[in-house]
Amino acid sequence: MFEKAEIDTELHARLKAAGFNPLDPQVQAINAVVSVYYAEKTSKVLQQVQEVLNRLT
Repeated sequence: MFEKAEIDTELHARLKAAGFNPLDPQVQAINAVVSVYYAEKTSKVLQQVQEVLNRLT
């Protein structure tokens, strides 16, 4: 769906705009935790959507 480099570029720009250094190790660690969290949530939503679509066919 999305390329990791594309997401990283946009996220780095947003972090800089918010006054954070995206290359700071602590910022990178937090980013990694948040990214995994949202990837898991997205996966669950996509599974639910697939289940609904399967019931409709």
